[in-house]
Amino acid sequence: MGHHKIGGPSVTDLIATQAENLTRAAQALTNLVNATPKKREDLNAKLHAIENEADEATHIVLKKINSSFVLPYDREDLFDLTSIIDDCVDMIDEAGDNMVLYGVDELPEKAMKLVDIISECAEATESAMHHLDKITDKMRAFWVGINQLENHGDTVYRSIISDLFNNPDAQPMEVLKMKFVVDCFEQAIDRFENLAAVVETIAIKEN
Repeated sequence: MGHHKIGGPSVTDLIATQAENLTRAAQALTNLVNATPKKREDLNAKLHAIENEADEATHIVLKKINSSFVLPYDREDLFDLTSIIDDCVDMIDEAGDNMVLYGVDELPEKAMKLVDIISECAEATESAMHHLDKITDKMRAFWVGINQLENHGDTVYRSIISDLFNNPDAQPMEVLKMKFVVDCFEQAIDRFENLAAVVETIAIKEN
């Protein structure tokens, strides 16, 4: 099966490598939110470093897609997939940034649940991208699973926003800071859903 290795790794191999940055970023975010505010600066720097590496990996994939005559799937779909993986990492990075930037102290338990959902999305996506060379039932389970995670995330997000704005003792600035952070979590989860939709599009075309 090694025939597609001529000229280095295949596009799907490179996308799998790129997707490893999702789990690395999600883990770095988890470490950051669980740390004391003092330790977060360093952890945020680690998250930035992962984001930079993810950018590099994205450029490598895009270059490969651009320079390949024969591709396993539609060029447009592969472009979308690659750029959305990059978007996911960017949103995770931005969430960490906002935590540090706005000096958010401790996250409410429900917000920690969103961080867990980001991790679950990242792990599922990385795993799926390692099997991108052929679309199987496993792939179907992937996008269905991501949709369920996104729905769950949406419910949790709305509940957090409701808690924030309905707390009579809350300081307006604190509410705003928390909303900036939680919005990024929610947007990261949305990006994973966009990514799953591209995989579904590829699968439909393959059938």
